[in-house]
Amino acid sequence: MRKSPIQQAGLRQAGFALVVVLWTVAILALLVTSVTVGAGRESRLTTTLRDQAIGRAAADGVVSSVIMEYLRAGAALPGMRRFGGLPVSVALEDLSGRINPNVVPAPMLMALLVQLGVAPQAAENLAAAIVDWRSPGLRPSPHGAKAAEYRAAGRAYGPLGRPFESLDELGDVLGMNPVLLAALKPHLTLWTSSDPDPAYADALVLVALRASGAPPFGARGTEARVMAIRAAAHLHEGEVATRRAVIRFGFSPDGRAWRILEWDDGDAGNE
Repeated sequence: MRKSPIQQAGLRQAGFALVVVLWTVAILALLVTSVTVGAGRESRLTTTLRDQAIGRAAADGVVSSVIMEYLRAGAALPGMRRFGGLPVSVALEDLSGRINPNVVPAPMLMALLVQLGVAPQAAENLAAAIVDWRSPGLRPSPHGAKAAEYRAAGRAYGPLGRPFESLDELGDVLGMNPVLLAALKPHLTLWTSSDPDPAYADALVLVALRASGAPPFGARGTEARVMAIRAAAHLHEGEVATRRAVIRFGFSPDGRAWRILEWDDGDAGNE
C-alpha cells in the first residue's frame, strides 16, 4: 500500500530524528570517555603532587635533623635515614675548603688554574679577567679585561662590575671555556667569606693556597664551617624528592650558631 505524502514526510522526519539521536548518543559517549580519561589524569596528577609534597616534607625534616645533629655533636654522617616512613638518603659537602672567586685574589685563582693544566700566562690572564669581572670600574687590571677587551674579542657584553651570582656566570668571563669551568666548579663556592680553610681543602686547593702565599694552616683564626646538606626522599616507582640546604655553622652577628644560606629543590648552581 502506497504511503501518502504526509506519511512519507513523517518517515523522513523520524529517520532524521533517529540520526540526530544516534549522533547525540555518540557525542555523549565521547564526552563521557573524555571526562573519564581527564578525571584519571587529574587523579594521577593529584597523586603525584601529593607524593612530591610528602617527599619534600620528609627531605626537609631530614635536613633539619642533620642540622641539629651537627649542632649537638659538631659533625653529621651521610647515609640512609627514614622520616615519616620514607627512606631518605643524605649527602654532605664541606664547602669551607673551597675557593670563592668573589673573594680571593688573582694569584690564588691563577695557582688553581695552573693546577688544572692551564698554561701560566693564560692562567694569569684568566685570573685577572675573573677579578675584573667582579670589580667596578672601566680600567682593566694588568693582564685583565674590561669592556674594551671584550669588544675586541667580538663579545657583545662586558664585565658587570659586581660579584658573581652563580658559578655558571664564570662561563662568560673572557678566556673561560665549558671544559675548564666544569673542572673548576668542584673547587669553588660562592658561600664562604674568606680564603679557603686548609683543614677542609682538597689537594689542588692546598697547592693553590701555598703558591699564592696564603697564611699556613695553624696561622689562621677559627673559621665558620659552610656545609651543603642534600636529602633525597625515595618515593614510589623510583620518584625522588630532593632538598638541598647550604648552612653556615659558627658565630653570627645576631647570636645564632647557624644560618641558612640557601634552601632549594636540589640545584647546586650557587655553590
